[in-house]
Amino acid sequence: MARATDIEQPTSSTSGDSTGIADASRHKLLSFAWPLFTAVWLLFPVGFVVQVLGTSDLSPLELFELLTSLAAFVSIFLWLMLRYPFPTAGLTLRELRVRIGLLLALAVLALYVELAYGSGVPYRFMYVVVAAAVTLPASKAAWMVAATTVITGVVYEVQVGWGTLATAWRNIVPFPLIGIGMIAVSRLVDTVRELQAARREIAQLAACEAVDEERLRFARDLHDLLGHSLSSITLKSELVGRLLPDTPETHRAVVEVRDIQGIARGALREVREAVAGYRQPALSEELIGAREMLEAAGIACRIENDAGLLPKSIEAILAWTVREGTTNVIRHSRARHCDIKLSRKDGENGEAGEVRAKIIDDGRGPFPTRDGTSDSGTEGLAGGSGLSGLAERVAGFAGADFEAGPLPEGGFRLRVSLPLQNSSVREDGQ
Repeated sequence: MARATDIEQPTSSTSGDSTGIADASRHKLLSFAWPLFTAVWLLFPVGFVVQVLGTSDLSPLELFELLTSLAAFVSIFLWLMLRYPFPTAGLTLRELRVRIGLLLALAVLALYVELAYGSGVPYRFMYVVVAAAVTLPASKAAWMVAATTVITGVVYEVQVGWGTLATAWRNIVPFPLIGIGMIAVSRLVDTVRELQAARREIAQLAACEAVDEERLRFARDLHDLLGHSLSSITLKSELVGRLLPDTPETHRAVVEVRDIQGIARGALREVREAVAGYRQPALSEELIGAREMLEAAGIACRIENDAGLLPKSIEAILAWTVREGTTNVIRHSRARHCDIKLSRKDGENGEAGEVRAKIIDDGRGPFPTRDGTSDSGTEGLAGGSGLSGLAERVAGFAGADFEAGPLPEGGFRLRVSLPLQNSSVREDGQ
């Protein structure tokens, strides 16, 4: 199995590397193509200046004003196209105001150039249309394109004459068409960007899933192999301790056997604690295991599970509750019957719901142990393991509640309550 894992890992890594190279290549292509597309638009202002110089007799001051206004116009256009293209859906109000402000400045400069130096179709407004289409969200870009188209038609009529209103649409139609096309391009780029981000996230999730599977495999092997061996050592050493008479001749052997038993129990506990960090128990499996163990111990059981679908963190705590509660019943209660009930209460009017687990037995209460002390079934609460470990897990949840103790009418009850809307573990409880 180790060799299979070693073989599969390079394949996954190679796939991830090829995906990253492909994404980088597309990003580099877009980074090159977009500035080139923007640079093509600079040819039209140059042609306009040449046309004005050839057909108009401008004074040096007028020529300076024309070149200055065009330089400002081109600068704002380049800043918009190269700094703010293809916006995401989460634009802040400040970012939106900056873009709209620059577009209004661009529209004012276009209006000035057309009224002062233009004489035909006001093509400078095409720059406003393109810049608005690729720098604003789709809905706002559409409004900006429509408003710019209307202004373009008005300016054209002012320059050519209102008598040409019937034929003006032929020269104005390209403005909204190009605007709609650029909005579509912007949305396409944004969609591709979202798809690439989703693919990267899927790749990361796949990698995390592979790691989780390997952790579970390791935890399963550690628990099944080493845990089984340590359990066997513990049981056999306990059996040997019972078979050996505690006489002066065998006292040394009895002490050594008890030491072996203690070491094996400690190692088994450490293995289980280590596995617990890798492998979360499944609630359905724990309920099945609880029924089997209780029936094997001669304890009738009734199990009700109305918890429904739960977050993994909450399900893990409930699974630990069933496991530790069942172990406590079998080891300490001497009960004849045990009830395990899982219930759920959904919240109303914005309040948090909760899920509860109850394990109740009809045990006969405290009974003497081998050393003569009283055992009420709550050994784990004072011994640092068992129910105490479960109490620590529950304490790690904000708003959770843990209760374990004997009932007045006899028996023992374990109750755990967890909030449904707050399944995150507090840092101090981890």
